[in-house]
Amino acid sequence: MSQELGNNNEEIVYTETSKDLFLPLAFVRDLISYMLLRGRQLFFYTFALISLLVTLIEGAKDFIVQRMFWGRGSLYRTSFHIVIFALTLLIVVSGVSTRLNISAQSNGLALNEAAIGRKDLIYQAGTAEALSVISENDADIEVYKYVVQQGDTLSSIAKIYNKNITTLVWANNLSSKDAILKVGQVLRIPAIDGAYYTVKKGDTLEKIAKYTNSNAIDIWDLNSNIIDYDNPVLAEGMELFVPNGVIPTPPPKVITASSKGTPSGGLVVPSGAFVHPLLHCSGWSWSRGFSSYHGGVDMAKAGGCWINSIGNGYVKKAGWGGWGFTTIIDHGGGIVSIYGHGTGKFNVKAGDYVKAGQDIMYMGNSGYSFGTHLHLEIQVNGRKINPEYYVKLR
Repeated sequence: MSQELGNNNEEIVYTETSKDLFLPLAFVRDLISYMLLRGRQLFFYTFALISLLVTLIEGAKDFIVQRMFWGRGSLYRTSFHIVIFALTLLIVVSGVSTRLNISAQSNGLALNEAAIGRKDLIYQAGTAEALSVISENDADIEVYKYVVQQGDTLSSIAKIYNKNITTLVWANNLSSKDAILKVGQVLRIPAIDGAYYTVKKGDTLEKIAKYTNSNAIDIWDLNSNIIDYDNPVLAEGMELFVPNGVIPTPPPKVITASSKGTPSGGLVVPSGAFVHPLLHCSGWSWSRGFSSYHGGVDMAKAGGCWINSIGNGYVKKAGWGGWGFTTIIDHGGGIVSIYGHGTGKFNVKAGDYVKAGQDIMYMGNSGYSFGTHLHLEIQVNGRKINPEYYVKLR
C-alpha cells in the first residue's frame, strides 16, 4: 500500500510491518505515564489524609491541655509534670526490681521463687544494701524463724509464708505433713521452696542433684558460702540447701511375719517394716489389684475377719469415711495406710498408738462395696502407691 503526498511529488510509504513495531512501544509509554500519574495522586491523597489526622490529634491534645490547665497557674502545670515524671520513674524502677527477682511478702522483702544465687554478688533487697557487695560468708538465701503458737499447723504456717508443706517438713526434720507441733517450737523456713540435705560419704553435687531431682549448678550456686567455687569438694556431714529439691521417702523393709501370736497385741518389728494386714485371717482370697483407676488392693473373705495394722503408727481416724467404716494410720515419713469397708467394729480409736500386727477393725461390706472384703491403700506424701511395693500380700 502506498500514498502520494505533497506538492513536490514526494512519496512516503507506510508498511504494515512498521505499524506493528510502533504500537507496543506506544502502549508501554502510555502505561508508564498512567502509573506515574496515579502514583503521584495516591501520594498526595495519603499525605493530605495524614496531615488531617495529625491536625485533628494536635487540636484534640491542645483542647484537653487547655481544659486541664484552664484557670490554673504555672505551679499547677509544674506539679502535674512532676507527678507524671514520678509515675514514670516508679514504673521503670518496678520493672528493674522485677528483673532482679525482688518480691514483697507480708513479712518483708525476700527473694521470690525464681531467684537463684547471688546475682553477681549484689545483695538483693529493698534497702540501701542493694548497692553494696555482700560478704562471702553470708547465706545465699534468707531463712526465717517461726515460733509455733497455739492452734498452728504446718498447713497454716506454710500458707503464711507461701511455701510448700514439704519444705517445712524437710527443713525441720519432721516425720510427715501431719506432724503434731508443740507450742513454742521454733521452725526454720527458707525463703524459697526446697529441701536440706546432709552430705554422706562419697556424695557429689551430681549424685545429690539426681537423688533430689534438682540441678547441680543451682545447688552449687545457693551454697556458695560453704562450697568453694574453685574447688567444690563436699565434706561428709555438710548441710546443703537444695532449691526446689525433693527428698524421696525410702521404701520400708518388707518382712514376712508369722500369723502366730496374740491377735490384738501386735508384733515387735523394726521401725519402718510392714506386715500383712490379714495375719489373723485364714481362708481369704485375692479380689482386685492396684491400677490407675483403683488406688488400692482388695482381699475378700466370706463372713469377714479381724484386720490388723501393717505397721507401727498413730491412728488418725477410726470411723465412717470415704470407704465406709475406715481406719487410717500414720506410720511417719509421709506414709499412711488406709483400711476400708469395715463392719463398724473397731479395736482402736483416733489418737491411739498401734503396733504392726495389732487388730484394728473387723472386715465388712460397708460403703461403696460389693461383698465382704478389705480395701487396703498406701499413700506416700498424699500419692497413692501400689501396696505390693511395701507389703508381701500374695
